[in-house]
Amino acid sequence: MHKTMLSEGLGLLSTPVLPLISMVEFFLLTGDFTAAEVVEQLPDSIETGYASYGDPQKTLAPYSDYLSRLSGYLTGQELPALVTDIEGNALDHHTAASLLVRQDILAAELERVNSALCAPCNCTLCCTGPDEDMQQLFFEIPLKDREAALFPVESIDSPESRRFAALDEPCLQTGGQPFYQRGAPAVIHWKNGWSLVLPRNSSCPQLEPQTGRCLIYPERPWVCRRPQIFPYILEPVHEHDGSLPVFRQRSTLLAVMDCPYVQVLQEEIAGYAAACELEILFTHNKG
Repeated sequence: MHKTMLSEGLGLLSTPVLPLISMVEFFLLTGDFTAAEVVEQLPDSIETGYASYGDPQKTLAPYSDYLSRLSGYLTGQELPALVTDIEGNALDHHTAASLLVRQDILAAELERVNSALCAPCNCTLCCTGPDEDMQQLFFEIPLKDREAALFPVESIDSPESRRFAALDEPCLQTGGQPFYQRGAPAVIHWKNGWSLVLPRNSSCPQLEPQTGRCLIYPERPWVCRRPQIFPYILEPVHEHDGSLPVFRQRSTLLAVMDCPYVQVLQEEIAGYAAACELEILFTHNKG
């Protein structure tokens, strides 16, 4: 693979939106403005230490709803979640609001980035279980509740399955054997939600073998829209008391080195993370 194959995704990596979000947030804090008014008054072009934005209003247009939400939070609207620092201490309203919105903006931008980078690769890495040379016995694809119905495979949802997480040891037993020895994919409801489990030498039931294409691409799960570069400005805290969801600040961008385009674009991804004021973590998922 050569970088010339990835020009669309490279263009997106070279103009990250979070630096512009920081500018808008600064002006929201200095006066009685709406987000739309701030964006409208931005210069026709903006230069940062990392990028040149020839039309910042156009760059920000896909994120107008997020900016409106940020504006509401900064003027006192109640937050939908509790946000803590790494030690578990609650963050102030402004910081928490900023982090919540930035996580959502980055996730939306990375959906575009990953989609642009993934398409030219003709790769099915994310859609198949481990092979015999890998140490893993299965791969787990986390799903939102409504997404489990996308997969025409056996569904396992029982009081027993809801006692376990996929990586617990001892593990969930089904039919007298570990769940991952069933041989075929299944969707399982764990104590922390649904996932699609791909045992060794299996593949996603929505993967077309002849073409390597996804049969449900327009409706594909949330996690499949962000294949190998993930936003971890915040991470969910699953074990907590209280009615509000809890998130912990991580300020990290995670890039999975198994992926062909991550291998080729390490320098560009690291630059993107730095421009977003995030730590970069390159890691392997398979092996």
